[in-house]
Amino acid sequence: MPKGKKSESAPGRGRRAGPVAPLRREVIVSTALALVDREGLNALSMRRLGTELGVDPMAVYYHLPNKQALLDAIVEAVMAGIDLSVDNPAATPEERILGAASAYRDAMLAHANALPVVLAHGPATEAALRPVELLIGILRDAGLPAAEAFSGMNAIAATVRGFTGMIASEGAKAPTPEQIQAMAQAIPAGEFPHLRAAMPCALEPGDRGFQFGIRALARGLLMGAQSGLPVESPTVLSAKFLT
Repeated sequence: MPKGKKSESAPGRGRRAGPVAPLRREVIVSTALALVDREGLNALSMRRLGTELGVDPMAVYYHLPNKQALLDAIVEAVMAGIDLSVDNPAATPEERILGAASAYRDAMLAHANALPVVLAHGPATEAALRPVELLIGILRDAGLPAAEAFSGMNAIAATVRGFTGMIASEGAKAPTPEQIQAMAQAIPAGEFPHLRAAMPCALEPGDRGFQFGIRALARGLLMGAQSGLPVESPTVLSAKFLT
């Protein structure tokens, strides 16, 4: 080998034989989310992210100044994955609410390892706020005043997040039908008759419970809009409902 010529297989040279593509924010975020999807949040660090990207970790800080900015970007990426095209303005308000809620749930379950961050951080970017705008718009179209539409959106989002967290936490640990039957049989019928009778419902498809909860919430919100009475007047609404 001529003097001064370096081997192409020298350490650290193999991956950089060609021009290095400029690092882009969207590549950083998608790589970080893929890492979380694959190995969980505990695996995510600026150093590990730099390794995944094949760059010095300091290069990441140019686009995302700190770990919090990276977590916010992950929330944005998950929220941006919500399929807003599912909304059909010609459908009933209840169906539109269920469709939006289901799209939100599906996007979060697609990145179940990122759920702790998504549940702990509210939307703070334009991409993350678009699903919020859609749901408020659906409630406004249904006749709810702005304040009640905002509160209704929060209630629906909280319900979706609760269901999603429960589904994700169960995961592979979800009991089998046989285990559910055994649990029901083990419940003292004299002390817990209602719980024992309801236990077989756990054998039904999981989506049924989600739909039931969202539809019940949607109907309560829409009842207030249709009656012209404020949702925060439960006594008046109850009397109206019974007539």
